Amino acid sequence: MPLSVVVGEPVKVRARGLRLEGVMEVRSMTAGITTSLLSQGKVGLPNGVPAEKAGDTQVEFELRFTADLPVPPPTEMVIVLVAPHGEMPLRLALLAPERGVLEVEPNPGFDKAQVFSLPSGAPLSILGTIERPQDVDVFHLAAEAGERLRVSVTAHSLGSLLDPLLTLHDSKGALIATADDGEGSRDPQLEITVPRTGPIYLVVQDANDAGSEAHPYRVTVESSAPVEPLAAVSFVRDIAPILQRHCVACHGELKAEGAWRADSLAALSQAGTSGAESFLAGDRGASEAFVRITSTDADLRMPLDGAPLSNLDIDAIARWIDAGLPFDGISADALLVDQIPPPVHPAAPSSYATLPPVTALAFTPSGDLLVGGWREVLVIDPASGGVRGRICNLPERSSRIALHPAGDRFAVAGGVPGRLGEVRLFTLSGDLLRVLAPGSDTVHDVAWSPGGDRLAVASSDATVRIFDAESGSLVRTISGHRDWVLAVAWSPDGSRIATGSRDRTAKVFESSSGALLTTYGRHDAPVRGVLFAPGGEEMISASDAQKWDRWKIAAAAHLRDTHLGGEVFQLVAAGEFFVVPSANGKVHLFKLQDGEKVREYDSGTGRRVISVAASGPADLVAAGTQDGRVVVWKLSTA
Repeated sequence: MPLSVVVGEPVKVRARGLRLEGVMEVRSMTAGITTSLLSQGKVGLPNGVPAEKAGDTQVEFELRFTADLPVPPPTEMVIVLVAPHGEMPLRLALLAPERGVLEVEPNPGFDKAQVFSLPSGAPLSILGTIERPQDVDVFHLAAEAGERLRVSVTAHSLGSLLDPLLTLHDSKGALIATADDGEGSRDPQLEITVPRTGPIYLVVQDANDAGSEAHPYRVTVESSAPVEPLAAVSFVRDIAPILQRHCVACHGELKAEGAWRADSLAALSQAGTSGAESFLAGDRGASEAFVRITSTDADLRMPLDGAPLSNLDIDAIARWIDAGLPFDGISADALLVDQIPPPVHPAAPSSYATLPPVTALAFTPSGDLLVGGWREVLVIDPASGGVRGRICNLPERSSRIALHPAGDRFAVAGGVPGRLGEVRLFTLSGDLLRVLAPGSDTVHDVAWSPGGDRLAVASSDATVRIFDAESGSLVRTISGHRDWVLAVAWSPDGSRIATGSRDRTAKVFESSSGALLTTYGRHDAPVRGVLFAPGGEEMISASDAQKWDRWKIAAAAHLRDTHLGGEVFQLVAAGEFFVVPSANGKVHLFKLQDGEKVREYDSGTGRRVISVAASGPADLVAAGTQDGRVVVWKLSTA
């Protein structure tokens, strides 16, 4: 049966259900519409469908429209089926002739597609049925470049057995967009921007290849022209951010599934293990990456374990392919992250229902405390706890806050796990100066050189990068670790850099050349903190193994270790002392010279202390906890 009726010529309607074989009369309750009963009786069931779902009886009747029908006609009509066991109301949508089209068979392919056009300023509905298993209905619509098309299929929600699958194709048959289930419904809908002037093919089928008279549908198509002409697609602005967000985590330098990388244009141009071209100019159907991101097969669609790309993202990639893969970046070999403009991050919430972990702390020269957490750095008066300011435009997580030696600016390292890493430089008043070290995963630590002219950045890509602080240019990349670099520190004279890594080692490199000087491998867990001891010839390193070690740089000779009763997350120097936070809620103070323990602070929260800061001039030490609290003590007293 149709789910709607187009006003005009007489229409035959079939209604399926239970106990309809006894219908004696069909009454119209709508003025201007008459009815006549044609037949009733038992009908067969689609394979495997129970009678309760498909109905094993049917009544057929004819509708006629008379001169009494109001103009414009109502949008709905009511029919009453009269049977010995009672009356059964039936509602049908009414469509004006210019707003409804009946499907005409055969229309199974692009060469036999049924042509239709849209009325000006109004939606059009196509009424059809997937009449048999593996039936496909194809419709042809002429569209203009930049036109917005909204297409929806109504079937399952109105009692049809159809589980509709909707796809849109260009003039060559290449897939533009696809939709299966809608939000909270099996009835799909989608919206696209037409990539170029020409025919659009609209295809309706059952997602399970089923079909029968009990599989009717209504497709509604609506068009709107854009307010402005569609802007030319930009690789840097439109495409690179999509690839960076959704592809690089699994197809990058450290991990290249399918032997294919997506972290530069040059890499995109190389085939993976399948041998197929990932992107082919002007041909979506031959572009394997596009076929995969638009596939309805969960085992084929990319991202494999992530949410499908949005229609807007797919639309942008489709327009890029159609335009011939134009490139407006630095060079084909440059990484995407080095070409994408720095993002403007969402604002932090005005208040928090649940306090975020305090992941980074630092004291300013005036004694204020910089507190890093979720998308912001708070400037706090440690005496009163009052908030003096909020510095925003930061990523989700702040891993470390590092104050410049002159005390007039600070760096914030952080990012979004698996998606973004960066370092942002701010003035103390919160003005953004520069964004450094963009990457596809979190930056874990940042440290200023003693002269304040260079920055060392520890990243998830197993490298340390050194940047010129004034120009922001990359000076050197230091490799040598096999996993995330979690900590970095400069020697007092700036000639060496120490690192700690998730690969359970601490290393020392020459800062001028990047040459590896030594590797300390006695840690049994990720190394999260490194410090140079006075004189620069000995190191202190701490790990998740609940201890810190002291060792000579020469020959990586172990000197001593101290157990703390909890995982260690950081090492912070404070004049002649160093401060160590641990997972048991304690903060420990030791002498840098000989490692003697001076005192222990108890946060009183029982929660993990994951960040610390200390200020000799202010005589303060602060701790940040996993449950979002900041505790401040006098450095000189317990």
